[in-house]
Amino acid sequence: MTSKIRIDRQQKNAMRAQLEEVLAIHRSLDKKIDGYRKESTHSEYSRFWNELKHENNENIKNISRFMVLKCNR
Repeated sequence: MTSKIRIDRQQKNAMRAQLEEVLAIHRSLDKKIDGYRKESTHSEYSRFWNELKHENNENIKNISRFMVLKCNR
């Protein structure tokens, strides 16, 4: 038997607001990383920027997924 954890609306709203702020930072970071990646002339640097971009995109997905599942958003 699984027990469902209940979190009150005020806490969900606070968490969602915090996650929205973090998500905005990650999206801004994604644009910055993309710009630096485009400026890179050496393949090793470009490869590193691609890795950072991929990891950041995974963070964006995880944050968004958590917001939907746990904050009803």
